[in-house]
Amino acid sequence: MCRKDLPCREELGLLILRTATMIRRKADSNVYMSKVHKITGSNGWILGYLADHENEEIYQKDIEEKFCVTRSTVSKVLKGMESKGLLRRESVSSDARLKRLVLTEEGREINANAAVERIELENRIRDGLSYEEFHTLMHLLKRVADNMLEE
Repeated sequence: MCRKDLPCREELGLLILRTATMIRRKADSNVYMSKVHKITGSNGWILGYLADHENEEIYQKDIEEKFCVTRSTVSKVLKGMESKGLLRRESVSSDARLKRLVLTEEGREINANAAVERIELENRIRDGLSYEEFHTLMHLLKRVADNMLEE
């Protein structure tokens, strides 16, 4: 990873950034999602999250927290997904300000196909890692993420 002609200073943040960029590019290159439905890999992960939690009430705030993104970003992404017919926002009787996120039938169908691609990507990410290495990596990355949450 380091150039031979320069001293190597390992930077964890840079490695994580590079890795995240490579994963995002791979997820976004999914032909089924990007070419057929004009949605990104990130949209696919949101569809998967909504599908996995269909029996729960999921709101925009839940997406913000799960994916660690700003309210304005999530609002824009959800608006785009809504305009493509992948989800709808339903009012909640207990609070008119709240809008529950619900997958449409088209959103469920696309998620079913995209789930195969997400599994393949996950398998590629985990390739060569033992069970113990995978769990150690998950534990350590969660600690790094927690460090970033601290003010």
